[in-house]
Amino acid sequence: MHAAIGVSAPVGLVVTQHVNVLQGFTMAAVSAGFALLPDLDHPKATASRALGAPVHKLIHSLCKAAVQASATRRDRSIISYRQIQKKDPYHRTLTHTLAASLAVGALAYLLAYIFPMGAGAVAAFGVLMLWPLYRKTIGLVVLGAAAAAVGATVLLDPWLLGLAVTGGYVSHVVADGCTSLGVPALWPLRIQGERWWNIRLLDGAVTSGSFQEKGPAVGVALASNALLVLLML
Repeated sequence: MHAAIGVSAPVGLVVTQHVNVLQGFTMAAVSAGFALLPDLDHPKATASRALGAPVHKLIHSLCKAAVQASATRRDRSIISYRQIQKKDPYHRTLTHTLAASLAVGALAYLLAYIFPMGAGAVAAFGVLMLWPLYRKTIGLVVLGAAAAAVGATVLLDPWLLGLAVTGGYVSHVVADGCTSLGVPALWPLRIQGERWWNIRLLDGAVTSGSFQEKGPAVGVALASNALLVLLML
């Protein structure tokens, strides 16, 4: 679902920022993979399966450290309540913030700017994040990663690559912000006594994993890619 939404992230740039269609398709592939990255804080997420348990544990530890270091008294009471309910209080925390989105995008920009092959490496990494979704066609995923690497190296400057990465990552944060659980997108700002205050864009009307969440996501992805094709004609 998040990969489908991530694909849609660069379409606005094609329409408004004079990005050509080939650049748009390359950015869409990169965004799709990086849209999975925020869920590295969950052990069963596609991103965690793609990168392995050690990476998940490292990211989860960073989330826990960030929460404990910046939590207010009200935050701590909520954490205790979630622990009583036997829920992970550190899921959807640090990785589901706009600060993390900007940091990941900035890192991608710097890698592409500093290293000659940095853009290709970032693009290939993004596409390879998708491999657990398509295990039966892993060869196509590898081929797609190679194509994205070449496309990013030839077609994308560091700024466009950074936008693709940030756009994909932010699309995940926004999508989860539409669910009943919400996300602490504006951390570390203090809102209503909480630094980890969850934003619920649709007032909790969408349940994670439901048809209300997946249906519109697929629809947006299909529409955005159809728009890219029309622009290419």
